[in-house]
Amino acid sequence: MVILGLDPGLASTGFGAIECGRSASSLLKCGYIRTSPREHISHRLFQIHADLNQLIRTLGPDLIAIENVFSLVKYPKAGILLGGVLGIMYLSVFQNGVAMTEITPKEVKNSLVGHGGADKGQVKETIKDLLGISDLKSFHASDALAVALTAFYRKTGWRER
Repeated sequence: MVILGLDPGLASTGFGAIECGRSASSLLKCGYIRTSPREHISHRLFQIHADLNQLIRTLGPDLIAIENVFSLVKYPKAGILLGGVLGIMYLSVFQNGVAMTEITPKEVKNSLVGHGGADKGQVKETIKDLLGISDLKSFHASDALAVALTAFYRKTGWRER
């Protein structure tokens, strides 16, 4: 089973694909889609759409797991922009006919680290350990991989550790 995890963001959308088997999960590909703040939002959203469609076609995931983002009341504009990114993600998933699930950041942290208050560094180190990755520079990619692993654990009730 191939699961593609996504960490939505307008400036940088993280992605992480894993191959999940009975005895282990392994990294297929991870990284991020970066857009330029100098471009109009319509161009940036189209870029995310095009790059995500290419990823889906290349990887052929069985499931796409998207981090269910939230917006703080202090930053309503950020919430509106993230809503646009999510809309583009939903469109890409639908166009490619792939099953989808949404996962909250708290569920990711509980599933991988054991408590919902874990920070990004703890999640990143856990991902590196679980997938045997020595160098994982991007927090966006590690968050996306964490979402993918959590989706696998939710789907199967299975845990590597």
